[in-house]
Amino acid sequence: MVVYCIRKLDGKESDQFLIFVKVNHKKKILIFVDWYLPGYKAGGPIRSIANMYSHLKNDYDFRIVTSDLDLHEEIPYPLVKSDQWTKGPDGSDVLYLSKAKRNYNEIAKILKEERADFIYLNSVFSKVFTVYPLLARKRHFPVRKVILAPRGMLGAGALQIKAAKKKIFLSWMKITGLCSTIRWHASSEGESAEVKKIFGKNASTKIALNLSEGREINPIKKIKKKGEMKIAFLSRISIKKNLEGTLHLLSKTSEQYKIQFDIFGPIEDANYWSKCEVLIRSMPKHVKVNYKGAIANNQVTETLKKYHFSILLTFNENFGHSIIESMAAGCPVIISDQTPWRDLEKKLAGWDLTLKDEDKILQVLNDAAEMDEETFDIWNQSAQKFAMQIIFHPQSIQQHKELFS
Repeated sequence: MVVYCIRKLDGKESDQFLIFVKVNHKKKILIFVDWYLPGYKAGGPIRSIANMYSHLKNDYDFRIVTSDLDLHEEIPYPLVKSDQWTKGPDGSDVLYLSKAKRNYNEIAKILKEERADFIYLNSVFSKVFTVYPLLARKRHFPVRKVILAPRGMLGAGALQIKAAKKKIFLSWMKITGLCSTIRWHASSEGESAEVKKIFGKNASTKIALNLSEGREINPIKKIKKKGEMKIAFLSRISIKKNLEGTLHLLSKTSEQYKIQFDIFGPIEDANYWSKCEVLIRSMPKHVKVNYKGAIANNQVTETLKKYHFSILLTFNENFGHSIIESMAAGCPVIISDQTPWRDLEKKLAGWDLTLKDEDKILQVLNDAAEMDEETFDIWNQSAQKFAMQIIFHPQSIQQHKELFS
């Protein structure tokens, strides 16, 4: 409650009296995230926060603290005012920090000035936007409520990448008690279990399915010739997303099929991309591979409308915005079983496959290429229908409101 005190005078000091008016106010949520709009190269984390703001901005007062440049960029956004509160492209209140301001003292100062009801952290391993807020909170503001979204970073597949360094870091977090009194935002039962496995069975978790962009997409008709397919990879190019494994499997598909494979996404790991390029140069003639670069969020749907399928054989994904966006654009998905999405084949929306079973993945790739237009139309429509059920899931917004209770 905010209490306003109004004093009315009628000229006599003894006749003074006070009127108290109680006014309801929105809870303030202070979000720390490494990248935000107009950035897009970091993919899912940006969309998760942008969609949360879009769906809940009328219920909460959001304040977003982020960096003033996009993923792997050295030059700040050209139209953004750094180091002062300003309006983001979506109308949100954003503080874009310059490199000089991305330090512990500045983060502590922001926490002191912004007396938020909740501090929301969007990563486990971010030094500036997770560790610094947690340290400042522990030292100066221990009663402040903190919610931390691991964003799939605690999954077994994700922890295998740079495993030793992550193990040391997580041990340090437990020893220091930085996470002992926080709430974890898990996007699924599986992610909740991942948190408890590392931080103990008493770790406080709340499940709230990530919010998708709330917009209806009209049915999409696509031409599909039997024996041919256009397939898209839409994600950051890093070890976790397993593009190398995808290329390896596509190279083993039957030569009777004609396959076009287009890759969209920023190159996060140059050394890893070099390995992928070696595979691309040695692909068989029936598989044509093109790297199309990164695309902005507002181009995703129109881009995916041109493809029959999308593929993401990821080692771990806590949600996968590109998976939902693909199905919404009429692209059944070929994904690993390391995401929350299960039994897609029964829904005719795609396939969720075990990475170790290469024979099954190859069978699916060949079957997808073999589809004629009549069969593909059924899968196209089913994928879109399933995506709309996720996008307009009636409990998702309520789950987020409970998260901030």
